[in-house]
Amino acid sequence: MPERLPVFSWMLEHFAWIGFTLLLMIIHALRSPNCRRELLSSFWLAVGVLVLALMVQYEGGWLKLPLPPRWLSELVSLLWGLVLIRIWGTLLFRLLLPAMKFSVPQIVADIVVTLAYVGWGLYRLYASGLSLGEIVTTSAVLTAIIAFSMQDTLGNLLAGVSIQLDSSIGIGDWLMVDTVQGRVVQINWRATTIETRNWETVVIPNSHLLKQRFTVLGRREGQPQQWRRWIWFELTLDTLPTQIISLVENALRETQLPNVAHNPRPDCLLMSVEKGIARYAVRYWLTDLARDDPTDSVVRTLIDAALRRNDRRPTPPVFNVFMDQAQQHQDARHKRHTAERMSTLKKLSLFAMLQEEELLQLADNLRFAPFVNGDVILRQSEVTKWLFIIIKGEAELVFEKNGKQLTLGILKAGDFCGELSLLTGEPSSFSVVAKGTVESYRINQEMFQSLFMAREAMLQPLYQALNARQQELTELLAREANQPPPPENKDLFNKMMRFFGGK
Repeated sequence: MPERLPVFSWMLEHFAWIGFTLLLMIIHALRSPNCRRELLSSFWLAVGVLVLALMVQYEGGWLKLPLPPRWLSELVSLLWGLVLIRIWGTLLFRLLLPAMKFSVPQIVADIVVTLAYVGWGLYRLYASGLSLGEIVTTSAVLTAIIAFSMQDTLGNLLAGVSIQLDSSIGIGDWLMVDTVQGRVVQINWRATTIETRNWETVVIPNSHLLKQRFTVLGRREGQPQQWRRWIWFELTLDTLPTQIISLVENALRETQLPNVAHNPRPDCLLMSVEKGIARYAVRYWLTDLARDDPTDSVVRTLIDAALRRNDRRPTPPVFNVFMDQAQQHQDARHKRHTAERMSTLKKLSLFAMLQEEELLQLADNLRFAPFVNGDVILRQSEVTKWLFIIIKGEAELVFEKNGKQLTLGILKAGDFCGELSLLTGEPSSFSVVAKGTVESYRINQEMFQSLFMAREAMLQPLYQALNARQQELTELLAREANQPPPPENKDLFNKMMRFFGGK
């Protein structure tokens, strides 16, 4: 009966331990899908060693190798130990230590596993009968040969250790190296791996990274990770730059934009003036560095909406054109916009009693007012001189008391707001905040007064809407205070009549 190889004897003696190892490998594979490839390769290496042990178990068996049986046994033991070190190195540093809230840099884990490989190899040499002196001499010669032949690898290893020790780069940092930008996902003994926003994985040797200049994006000592971005736009000097800056900054600071830091606050600067064109820059701080372009787009949309609400648009490229052609283009655009506005107004019950001439006059005096998500269309306690008519999107009616916000309802296409100030001269009882993109028309007080004088019947639907909202507000406040709702305000219609009559 042939003698059983040591590896099989060890497996029988430690069957429970091997089962526990397999269980940990399965748990790690389920918890960390990105490690499954490494675990699978380790598993198949272990299977390969077992197959090799089976093939060389019997002298003159399946595998014909020109080696003594004792050497074959030592070879199998060496390979089996290396596979176990690989498996337990992965489980220890990727599963067990993180489960105990103890994080070890990848490069430290690689060095520990490498030293374990070397130690196991020296131990097997000693167990095979080599004397300690021969082992030291052999290892010194091998070390010299390896150091000479692996200069680049050792350079990467030392550079990786240096990067870890001085904390110049950490996992999760955003780097810019040459023209490549990405987030650091791994630093091992050989290279630093970064993932770009384009779903590209870039592997940079540690020695190459340490020899050149690189930029860590969004990092400042003692501050949260955020990165300043610049958005450029141009306008003519028809409006004072101070007014443009105030307009844009107010829009940026009032709107809760995702991934835009509140501190430092966004600002707007006049960067240059050339040939009657003022060039502005909006600066904001990005909190999620992976969302740079989408957040830039949201900020540009907000700037454009704020400018359009105030009859300003970014300046197009300047070309030399004939004035008559430019005038024809403007006339055609005005005619098209007027037709679109009249078509919208005819669908609104508020203006159903107006004649064609009155609708045309109203369409000519409407102002297009776009808003983006979070924009404040109407602020609580504000006395506005505009009636806003929602033509697309939704807006939320919000009442704030003692720092608590209460929702009154939702305005949709065809609804309006601002009627309280417009009809009574009193400040608004609630705020109106855009939910998503909102397009609206606004009518000034003078224009609405002229329509009212011609059609007093228009006051009735406005009164009904205003009265309903005021009643909803009083009932909501009563519920919050656990009190019975107050009686309906009968004097509201008379107050509206007195306000317009006083004009």
